[in-house]
Amino acid sequence: MKKGKKRAAFIAAGTAVITAAIVAGVSIYANASMKVESYKVSSGDIAQSVELNGTVASAKYQTLYSEADGQIAKVHVKTGDSVKKGDLLVSFDEERINYLIALAEYDAQASEGTYKNAIEQGNRVQALYNEAVRNLGVLNQQIADTEEALRVKQNELLEKQGALAKDGAGYQQSAIEKSDDAEEYKKYQQLVQKNAYEQQASPEVIAMQEEINRLTVQLTNFKEYKALMESQKAATDTSRLTAGQKEALEAQKAMAELTSKETIAKLEASKSGIVAQFDGIVTDIAVVEGCDIVRGMSLVTLASSEEIIVKCTVNKYDIQSIEEGQVTSSKIGNTDYTGKVTRIERITGSDAGSTPGVGVEITLDTPDEAIILGLDSKTKVSIAAVEGTMCIPKSAAVEEDGKTYVFVEKDKKAVRKEIETGVKNDDMIEVCSGLKEGEIVVWNEEVEMKDGMDIRVSR
Repeated sequence: MKKGKKRAAFIAAGTAVITAAIVAGVSIYANASMKVESYKVSSGDIAQSVELNGTVASAKYQTLYSEADGQIAKVHVKTGDSVKKGDLLVSFDEERINYLIALAEYDAQASEGTYKNAIEQGNRVQALYNEAVRNLGVLNQQIADTEEALRVKQNELLEKQGALAKDGAGYQQSAIEKSDDAEEYKKYQQLVQKNAYEQQASPEVIAMQEEINRLTVQLTNFKEYKALMESQKAATDTSRLTAGQKEALEAQKAMAELTSKETIAKLEASKSGIVAQFDGIVTDIAVVEGCDIVRGMSLVTLASSEEIIVKCTVNKYDIQSIEEGQVTSSKIGNTDYTGKVTRIERITGSDAGSTPGVGVEITLDTPDEAIILGLDSKTKVSIAAVEGTMCIPKSAAVEEDGKTYVFVEKDKKAVRKEIETGVKNDDMIEVCSGLKEGEIVVWNEEVEMKDGMDIRVSR
């Protein structure tokens, strides 16, 4: 292409760029400097936070249970009511309480009669039991002696067979070494065969095996007789009144007396009704007036209004930055509450259809009466903070190929510099290296800047 054509093409291209810039709302003229935003690099404080969605909940729940059987006389609260420590929540029918006290006293009398009857029928078949105990003592010693004799004899047999096996191995080795001498080889082969026979059927080996068999039969007989005596001991043991059984009966009697006293005491105490153990909110009422109740039945559930948490679910990326003890700010309704991260679950979980996350609990420092359980909350968790560090507006930084760049003003031109960054938030970013305090960083959010381009700093 000739020079004239190249110049015409360049002018045409430049005209197209200028036209596109005007359409975008930015006026750029040939040989004109670009108007840019600027910021003087200086030291300051910067904090980085993560924003979490959460739900307000109580950190302390208590379900109040019935301490005794009875009947509900009146329920004094409704679900959602705010109560103070000591407030009466549920009261019981006093006539029914008195009736149950009388039953508990009769039960104590019946327990006393059962104890006396067991003592009277307890002393039987002691002779058979004693016989079994004596025989078991003898049998245990006989079994131990027989097992020891059997062990010794088995070891003797093993030693004898081991010695014969060692001789046989020597004969075998000699046969190999004399394989070129027919007579010698034959002699040692005969010795090998004889040795193999002696290992299994020599008189001494057979005698040892017979003794082992006898001891084995004897041990079996002793064990069978021991099993018989153990069965006799167990059978008579269940029929006689042993010292242990007597102690157990006495313990049962004492326990019945304590249970009766405890039942009566709890019935007496229930005349005062069920009261709140702390300031809180009624979250559940499981009974109605006039209904029968049994001991251990749940009545009312309270959530503490003094210990309030925000329960959040954090995704797998943000959870890497969350630690217990971090300071938080939770917006609930129109009020901001300070707090701290107090618990991080060590398992992921999710509701149906949602992305798995990690549960995090934030405890509010000073909850007030305006708190309503179940409300949504926007919480900011401070995950990093740096004081007295160089920082620039986040919009001034450019990410490219895993690196971060900025443009600084020098002689009315944009000079590109690579920087290393640290803590960042929605507005500012920490500069760890690459810039000096006092330099002017520049940027234009609408037009891509180039290294060396002319610029005009906006004032």
